[in-house]
Amino acid sequence: MQRIWAVARHMIAESIRQKIALVGIVLIGAMLLVLPWVTQGDGVTLTSRVQSFLAYTMGSTGFILSVVTVFLSCMAISEEIVNKRIFMIATKPLPRWQFVVGKWLGISVLNAALLLVCWVAILIAIWFLQKLPTNVAGDRGRLENEVLSARHGVPPITPDFRANVEQAMRQMREQGQFENATRADQSMAEQQLAENLSKSWRSLPPRRPMQFEFRNLLVDRKAKGFLQIHMKPTHPGGLSDISLPLIIQCGDPAEPETLTNQLADSYAVGLFHSIPVPYSAVNSKGVLYVMMANMDPRYTFTFEGKETLELMYDVGTFHWNVFRALSIIWCRLGFLAAVGLMMSSFLSFPVASMGTFLILIAASSAGFLAEALDWVAPEGYAEYRDTMGPIGPILRSIVQSFMWIVPDFSKNDPDDNIVNGRLVTLMWLILAFAELIVIKASIVLGAGCLIFSRRELAGET
Repeated sequence: MQRIWAVARHMIAESIRQKIALVGIVLIGAMLLVLPWVTQGDGVTLTSRVQSFLAYTMGSTGFILSVVTVFLSCMAISEEIVNKRIFMIATKPLPRWQFVVGKWLGISVLNAALLLVCWVAILIAIWFLQKLPTNVAGDRGRLENEVLSARHGVPPITPDFRANVEQAMRQMREQGQFENATRADQSMAEQQLAENLSKSWRSLPPRRPMQFEFRNLLVDRKAKGFLQIHMKPTHPGGLSDISLPLIIQCGDPAEPETLTNQLADSYAVGLFHSIPVPYSAVNSKGVLYVMMANMDPRYTFTFEGKETLELMYDVGTFHWNVFRALSIIWCRLGFLAAVGLMMSSFLSFPVASMGTFLILIAASSAGFLAEALDWVAPEGYAEYRDTMGPIGPILRSIVQSFMWIVPDFSKNDPDDNIVNGRLVTLMWLILAFAELIVIKASIVLGAGCLIFSRRELAGET
């Protein structure tokens, strides 16, 4: 371990001397110094200004450090060979795999130090922005509750529509609608019926009260605190210049002491709204019932998507939430460092950099690439045909193997959670570390160690 750490210290010192690393450090420093002053958001609310600062800062930090990591890792071995410094190392009793692992450790420690500085700078900038005045009513409270927090969202319990779907399917069969239909057609029809019932349940028809149920709420009912109903109503017809007149009452009718006063207000469609609910509205079983009545006599309003109707409550603090988010970014950088070192173990610096940047692009767009793999009709249809012929399954297997080793960075992107005050869970961090570092970075770094161990250095020029 001492040998690995010695290589890591040398890599850190060498990285600081490299102009690429210095450029990255200067860019991050300039960004953290300038962004608090130049970001304005919507130009009206302090909440929007802070959200814009967090969005630009988190995105720029990840991008700049990714570029720096690619260049440093691709130079780590290839430059040692080009400048013939590798011969001084090869004569020492240092196994080549320890040399590669030490390089990775040095880059990772440097990234951790830079991210730690970014964390402190972000907290200082947020402290400064919090002190700025605002003339918008409720703006400061919204900033504290919806941005500078770590909230967990609980969706309402979806009813079981299986009995309704089976009854509807039975009626359709009796009417002869599935005489020439395949099994895939019937399965799609069942899925469509379930989606329609779910959409109807998430709708607010005119003058008809609807009840939503939130379970497993571990709150102290006697404490003086608030949950928040986080909702975004939409109009099915796409109207955006109207408001939803709504009456809301929370509590369990079976436990009258939990019932709250009816709240009547109008909420603009297409925007998120937060409605405070006292802890005392949760019943003795940890369940909160929310009754909503749409008082508009003409329009039906809906909640489209899982995040358009949630119950939010604080489960952590903002500064540790940012720390966990930056830790996930560090895991992504660790994978990139492993790829760059593996590439530089047998390629020159320009080629290794190009290959690593291609991996970075593939990881950043892995979700889109995974969907693009589905280029044929699903099996089960009568017209099913592989558009690539007999080589289609082989090519798809190769591409799927490539997409397995290349992680989906969009699934490990905590920026939206930080901007919207949502919790970056410890489990998310653990899973990201396990996938990106323990499994995939180890596989890639192991391949790099194997390649470099078998490489003949005597003939290198």
